[in-house]
Amino acid sequence: MKIRNAAVEGRFYPSTKNRIFEQIREIEASNRYPEIEFLPVKVFGAVLPHAGHLYSGYQTIPFFHLINRLEVSPETFIIVHPNHSGQGLPLAIDDAEVWSNSIGEVPMDREFAKAMDLPFDRKAHAREHSAEVIIPFLQYYFSEHHFSILPICMSDQSYESATLVAERIRQAIRVTGRKVILIASCDFSHFLPPQEGQQKDQQVIDNILLRDTKGVEMAVKKHHVSVCGYGPIMVLMEYTSALYSDYKVQILARGHSGEVIPSREVVDYISMIMYQ
Repeated sequence: MKIRNAAVEGRFYPSTKNRIFEQIREIEASNRYPEIEFLPVKVFGAVLPHAGHLYSGYQTIPFFHLINRLEVSPETFIIVHPNHSGQGLPLAIDDAEVWSNSIGEVPMDREFAKAMDLPFDRKAHAREHSAEVIIPFLQYYFSEHHFSILPICMSDQSYESATLVAERIRQAIRVTGRKVILIASCDFSHFLPPQEGQQKDQQVIDNILLRDTKGVEMAVKKHHVSVCGYGPIMVLMEYTSALYSDYKVQILARGHSGEVIPSREVVDYISMIMYQ
């Protein structure tokens, strides 16, 4: 069996199941973000951060609280994420059969992966953290449900690649009939003063709220915004718009690393949901 072992366990999140779950409960107990009272008819997916749990767990948890409250339990979580190392192919699905960490093993949805007809490449995923750090939250909040994962790594984050990945996801759903949630893994502005980062991020967020996929790419490039997962966000937007053109976007939580450890230069973390 091909196993993808945890690469950043003990650094981005704790190294034991008990401590991982304890830390999630500690972040929950902070109640930094109140629950948003709205009831989507259908949840298509979410933008979630991928930093260390201590930093970005505050922005990640509200999404899982919401879908737990809605009793949403997908068969497969598709995690579209950036490639920080530049290793491997421009678009790549991992060839592992399971992803393993100290909590346990999570199966890859190999049938769905094959139906997407995209390249398999272990190198792109081997040391990449931006899908891995989300998986412990899935294991915590869906411990009573069987689910699979499908991480898709994008070093090519162009609009053209995003539309291709979105279409291949829809293609695989038609073939397999899977019930899925799509997660776009993304951190926003990196190592800027909080106010400057917030202003730059807003250039991108405005286009997300307008459902303007091309505008997201244009804003990132025009304003030099260090949004490391704008390609995955565009995948989520294109995937969602093809299913329901009048979809809604709701920001669930918005913060930065300086709220955990004070600093003049911070990384911004934003979670948002796309829904009907």
